[in-house]
Amino acid sequence: MTTVEIDARGRVVIPKDIREKSGISAPSELFVTVEDEGRISLQSIETNLRNAQQIGRRKLRSWTEEDHEEDRLARRENLK
Repeated sequence: MTTVEIDARGRVVIPKDIREKSGISAPSELFVTVEDEGRISLQSIETNLRNAQQIGRRKLRSWTEEDHEEDRLARRENLK
């Protein structure tokens, strides 16, 4: 566990080794989530986007026009 300080303006410096391990680089944006009282989570938006893109690519590789047509027809039938 590493200790960091918060300055008077509320800024925190994330140590280089932690940035490298977590895939966070400057400049970038982070998701900030309050987990519990006194505990926050920082997540790299860039890393999350990259992961989502990889999932999308895997899904698209297995996508076929026939599957899409079947889904469209099934939705149309459910709307009747």
